[in-house]
Amino acid sequence: MGAPQLHAPHGGLDPEVAAHAGAAQGGAPLSVAPEGGAPAAAPALLGGAPPLEPRDAPDARRAEARLAAQLATTSALSGSTSLAEAAARVLAALVEHLDWDVAALWLAEPEASAWRPPSAPDDAPAAGDTPPAAAPLGALRCVEVRAAAHLDREALAAALREALSPSGEPELVAEALRSGAPVFRASGDGVPEAALDPCWGRAACAVPILCGARGVGALELRSRAPHRGDEQLLRVLSAVGSQIGQVIARRRAERESARAAVELRALFRAIPDLCFRLDDELRIVDCNEPRLSELQATPEALLGKAMAEALPGELGEQIERATREAREAGAVVALEHALPGAGGERHVEARMMPFLDGHALVLLRDITERRRTEEALRQREERSRESQKMEALGRLAGGIAHDFNNMLMVMLGYGELLLRRLGPDSALRRDALQITKAGERAAALTRQLLAMSRRKVLQREVLDINAVVLDMQTMLQRLIGENIDLQTNVGRDLGSIKADKSQLEQVLLNLVVNARDAMPRGGKLVVETSLGEPGASPTAKSFAPAERDEDAAPAAGGPPYVVLSVTDSGHGMDQDTLSHLFEPFFTTKARGKGTGLGLATVYGIVSQSGGLIEVESEVGCGATFRVYLPRVEGRSEVAPARARPSPAGGDETVLVVEDDDAVRKLIVEVLERRGYGVVSAASAEEALAALALEGVDAVDLLLTDLVMPGMNGRELAERALALHPRARVLYMSGYADDVFAGAEPDGERALLQKPFTPDALAQRVRDLLDRR
Repeated sequence: MGAPQLHAPHGGLDPEVAAHAGAAQGGAPLSVAPEGGAPAAAPALLGGAPPLEPRDAPDARRAEARLAAQLATTSALSGSTSLAEAAARVLAALVEHLDWDVAALWLAEPEASAWRPPSAPDDAPAAGDTPPAAAPLGALRCVEVRAAAHLDREALAAALREALSPSGEPELVAEALRSGAPVFRASGDGVPEAALDPCWGRAACAVPILCGARGVGALELRSRAPHRGDEQLLRVLSAVGSQIGQVIARRRAERESARAAVELRALFRAIPDLCFRLDDELRIVDCNEPRLSELQATPEALLGKAMAEALPGELGEQIERATREAREAGAVVALEHALPGAGGERHVEARMMPFLDGHALVLLRDITERRRTEEALRQREERSRESQKMEALGRLAGGIAHDFNNMLMVMLGYGELLLRRLGPDSALRRDALQITKAGERAAALTRQLLAMSRRKVLQREVLDINAVVLDMQTMLQRLIGENIDLQTNVGRDLGSIKADKSQLEQVLLNLVVNARDAMPRGGKLVVETSLGEPGASPTAKSFAPAERDEDAAPAAGGPPYVVLSVTDSGHGMDQDTLSHLFEPFFTTKARGKGTGLGLATVYGIVSQSGGLIEVESEVGCGATFRVYLPRVEGRSEVAPARARPSPAGGDETVLVVEDDDAVRKLIVEVLERRGYGVVSAASAEEALAALALEGVDAVDLLLTDLVMPGMNGRELAERALALHPRARVLYMSGYADDVFAGAEPDGERALLQKPFTPDALAQRVRDLLDRR
């Protein structure tokens, strides 16, 4: 290690020594010759006076001086406010009582960088003295020096400024730190006294300063007079070094504790939640910045208060109870609480946990947005499950309705033919009429099934919903009876919707009937139309299909939906009833009073029309059904009703394609009786073969079922029209099954809904042929 420079602050030096210490500021390092070597050249002290002879004191006096040094250093360390102040007093005591010329304190980093010697204006360096400059010795610095008062001020300054040759003292300090044990060197040992030139450092010793097992510095003594090795002296110095090490350890612990407290406070302030620290009496002793708008107070204003005083409503009382529970259980306790707010109900999550010394921590977090997101996700999942359930039930009902419609088609068709053959006075006519009426009721039931399952082919048109409601007002009043007050309120400038008029009337009819049944003793029924958007009422339960119809997307600009509302003052519904409200065959009516398909039909029609339904109800408070239908551009055009004559026949050729044999035979018989030429086929492949045989120009109308095994009716029509573009196409179906999905829109597409009567068939055929 290189030679250290002395950092000699002046605080605590005697007046005569202050100048010598000032000379040490920026002066040359103090050094002596290595053990047994020649002394290093240095200017003589005291004007070149010969070195002082070692003072040979009695053992008792020496022991007394060492005891006094120990007492003085102990007093200095215990009575000083800082290590810098104590070090100055300790070094001065060592020099004074132990009869050594210079005492120095060496510290390693980081203690050396943290050294803050006390300021002493009265002991400021004289003019011309340089300020102390700490020269590093690796990670070691001399931070404090004290010299004996008898030393000449100018000679000491000159000696400290003189560049000395390398000596053993810096290595002495380093050796003491490396070994962890005291080290003593006498550079004049074995050299005749007359041969010794006046110089610094005839003797030196150093003891390490330990902080735990790590060396943090060293205490060094130097003398210009020779000294013999003295184990008792080294023990005294080691005791002093141990005391200094304890002070350093204590100061280091205090610094670490202060830094930990600052970091803990910063961490406490940085917690994003509202955080309280409660004492053993559950009073607030610390709080970070309030993050709830209900706490209009600074953290200082909350200190000393109970939680019930600081937090609004019952939240504070609940937190106090939960905090006691957390302390007793030694675990975290959580709770949630709803707070009323200007923007609606807010949700707060609180977590209570035991802390040190019987204290407790309380964390509050505003989880309103999370709850809203979770609720929206829950409602979406619920709608998805409802939609999937309805989809599964719809497929089942649609499949049943498809086959049932074909059977009803045969029953109704031949029943009507039978009625025409029977005269008005026939005894069998009444029986045939009963058969026909039963078939019509069954057909109405299948239409409900298809509407519920969203398998019915809708004939959409641009409508004015107000016109539909007003046209049905008289019929609705007759339907609900005189004990119910019907009020109809229609909005202005609602725009138009695109829907099947007959199906929309069915929706309104079913909702009104459902409201009537909820008011057996009478009440009030309000039918309204308006513009709006779903989700405005937080208590309303929404029913919407998981997949929306893109063709039925609402028009941009303004409220996107036209709303049809039906409100009754009936007995209302509980949450369990609401959850099953639109399920097919679910009903709260007595046996035989309803089929349970009314509201399921409403759901199917609205969903297939691109809309959704909201229901708001409480037991004893009535119910409100809101049907949201997309608002579209364009205006409705109502065609004037006119009487139609009995359908006539013709001599054109019709290609009939139907996979059900009974239905196909019925259609062929009806058309042939009206004079048409008929070619029949049981499949699309047979129809194409018939076209190839007869020639495409020989067929004037293609009458085809939509849903058939193999090639469906739409694909057949596309291939036929590619060969004969002038031919007309009439589709028939009781179960669409998305056959038209992905097809190009066709404004002239004609569809005959199964089951249909012979007259309805003849009329549609004639209408299409007359357009040629």
